[in-house]
Amino acid sequence: MSYFGSKSLERLDTCHADLITLFTAVAEEIDCSVICGHRNEVDQEKAFDSGNSKVHFPHGKHNSNPSTAVDVY
Repeated sequence: MSYFGSKSLERLDTCHADLITLFTAVAEEIDCSVICGHRNEVDQEKAFDSGNSKVHFPHGKHNSNPSTAVDVY
């Protein structure tokens, strides 16, 4: 049984409660890590510039607070 580490939990905590519930259940079955929850303007623009996002701030689902998107690997 896998669980999230402290950094993943910190990132997941910036997400909508439904995502927290979903990915907590996922982590019990599959070893994974959260790489991104909420993105501020600077982080969103970096994601856009690097090709990791297709939209500018504030139009990404990561930009709401709580975030309605999560990146997991």
